Amino acid sequence: MTQTPRLPARRTRLTLAALAPLVLAGCLAATTPASDRITLAEEGVTLAAPAGFCVDPKTSRKSREGAFVIFANCAAISGDPAAPRPAQPAILSATVGPQSPGPVGESFAPIEDFFRSEAGRAALARSGEANDVKILKTQVSDGLLLIKLRDGSVAEGAPVEPVYWRAITGLGGRITALSVLPLQGTQMQDASQIEILRAFAARSQQLSAPGAGS
Repeated sequence: MTQTPRLPARRTRLTLAALAPLVLAGCLAATTPASDRITLAEEGVTLAAPAGFCVDPKTSRKSREGAFVIFANCAAISGDPAAPRPAQPAILSATVGPQSPGPVGESFAPIEDFFRSEAGRAALARSGEANDVKILKTQVSDGLLLIKLRDGSVAEGAPVEPVYWRAITGLGGRITALSVLPLQGTQMQDASQIEILRAFAARSQQLSAPGAGS
C-alpha cells in the first residue's frame, strides 16, 4: 500500500508557529462595504464566505506573514436591514499563514501534533495562553483537518461561545485556518458548524485555484 508522504515535523511546526502573530495592526479594506469575499493579491488567496457572511474591514488585519479576516452578518456590516443574513448565528474567521513547505493535505498529522502541543494551544488561544485551550476532537474529512476545541479566554468584540470548530486547509499553497464562532447563548450543533466550514473552504479553494481569476 502506498503511504502518503509526510513533511518533516520540524518544518511544519515552524510554518505553523508563524500563524500565531497574524492578528496584528494594519487594517484590510474590502472592495465594497458588504462583500462576501476578499482577494489577498500578495498571498494569491481569495477568501469567500457562505451566504449571509460578509467581510468586516474594521476587525480584519494584515501583516507581512499573512492575514486575519473576520466575516459577520452582511446586514450588520452594511447597515442595510435588507442585506443577506446568515442562516446560523455565528461569525467566521480566516487566518492565512505563510507558504507551506509542501501540500497541506499531506501534513495533517504534524499539524495536529503541533496544535496539541503547548505552543500550538497557545497559538489557538485568544489569550495566547496554552492552558486556556483544550482540544476536544479532531477528524479529517473532505480534505480538511477539523478541530473541535474549547477556548476559555475572553473574546474581543462580539461575545462568542467557548467551544467551536476550526478547519485547516491549504489556499494558494498557504496553511489556512478557518473558524466558525457561534454567538454567545446560541446552540449550534457540530454538524451545522462543520457544514459551514466545508462551504467556506470549498468557495475559497475554488476562487484561489490557479487561473480562477482569469
